[in-house]
Amino acid sequence: MLPVSQLSAVREAAPCPEMAMSAADDAFENARFSYDQHVRTCRQCHADGAACAVAKHLLRIYNNARRDRMRAGGPATA
Repeated sequence: MLPVSQLSAVREAAPCPEMAMSAADDAFENARFSYDQHVRTCRQCHADGAACAVAKHLLRIYNNARRDRMRAGGPATA
C-alpha cells in the first residue's frame, strides 16, 4: 500500500477522462487547422502540385494527433 503522500501525488497526476479527451480534441483540431491553412496558402505546395517539407511535417503532426485522439476514445475520423 502506498503512503498517503504518494497516493495524493498519483491522484493529481492522473487526468480525468474528460480532460484527456478535451486535450486530444484540441490538439487534433489545432493540427488539422494548421495543416489546412498551410496547404491553402503555401505557394510551393500550389506551384509544384506536391506537398512541401513543411506540409509533410504538419501532416505528420496531424496524423499523430488523430491517432492520439482515437486512443483517447474520441470519435473516429477518416
